[in-house]
Amino acid sequence: MRSATAISHEVDDVFQTARELADSIQKQLVLRQHSLGLVFCDADTDGAALTGELQTLLGMEIAGMTTLAALSPQGRHEAAIVLTVLTADDCLFAPGVSASLKADDFQDRITRTYQATVPPGSDQGPGVILTFCPFGLPFSGDHYPAVLSRVANNAPVMGGVASDDYDYERARVFLSGKEYQDAMVLVSLWGNVRPVFAIRHVTSRFAERIRRVTEAENNIVRKVGEETFVEYLQGFGLKTDVDDPLLAFNSYPMMLRQEDGDETPIMRHISGLNRADGSGSFVGDVPVGAQANICMINKADIVAACRESMLALLNEGRAQSDYTYSTILCISCCGRSMILSGDAGEEGRILAEMLPTGLTLGGAYCLGEICPTRYKNGHATNRFHNCSIIFCML
Repeated sequence: MRSATAISHEVDDVFQTARELADSIQKQLVLRQHSLGLVFCDADTDGAALTGELQTLLGMEIAGMTTLAALSPQGRHEAAIVLTVLTADDCLFAPGVSASLKADDFQDRITRTYQATVPPGSDQGPGVILTFCPFGLPFSGDHYPAVLSRVANNAPVMGGVASDDYDYERARVFLSGKEYQDAMVLVSLWGNVRPVFAIRHVTSRFAERIRRVTEAENNIVRKVGEETFVEYLQGFGLKTDVDDPLLAFNSYPMMLRQEDGDETPIMRHISGLNRADGSGSFVGDVPVGAQANICMINKADIVAACRESMLALLNEGRAQSDYTYSTILCISCCGRSMILSGDAGEEGRILAEMLPTGLTLGGAYCLGEICPTRYKNGHATNRFHNCSIIFCML
């Protein structure tokens, strides 16, 4: 597989932008038999028009989503559009888009979307599934990797939930000339694909009130140990009488460890508090029996985790001595960007600094990240994450 990345800061005239991006790709890359474009763009971009024009100019399917900020080999970019093109003779890119997921049978709709991307006569699973998920649906993001893992025989899933500039109204996903706010776009990759992954949350600064979740349903937690969830937070000295819990507790996500043999913990952002019954709601599911702890994250933690994860990814790639990698896909949490605040470009600077010659990079800041916590012999433990930075190298 070969790849190239192009960037434009023109978000208003998408036809000019498409020409600039297409010209840049064509100068960098000789297209092979099969190709795919991945777009990460500012939420003000007309993504439907952009991806449609890119499809016409480059002759390939273009998938993607809106983002708070995009990542490229040059670092982090706001109000920008980043296009990464993958091309290969020995790899097939099969895109699909679901029907609206605002329906009781949303799991069946995700299943049918994946099944439509399976090549006729295929007797093996995909090398990886890339996902672009809508924001604000009435179910937990955990369902995305759970359903795809079940129907794709635990093939690895990599992607995220579309984001915007924190108004939570303009997040969209795209596929070749069309945009969606309530549908899922995915691309399954088949053939000579050997992905490697890395993920990091934070590296230190954990409070020591580890308790088991004793009463919860989906993403609602009622009791941790013998306390209501609100009481549990108050035990850390945290103020719970706040107007916007998602913003107020952005630097205090909850870490969960489950007794399922997976040593990598799961991070969960607090999205709401019910002071009447003491419960709390989260962006993702919180299982009963998981060990819970509140993390206190600062800028140094985020910077260290970014560097550690990128290093782990490169080491994984070097271990595959008989395969040549060409691109890195990176998804970082919008919450990490909020914590970095005035130093929001630091992750991008680290990635640009560490990116080896011969590799390109494209990525986005998302409202939920999907990545394996374990991957071995083609089988992945796919999870939905918050406050994390995830990588896939192809």
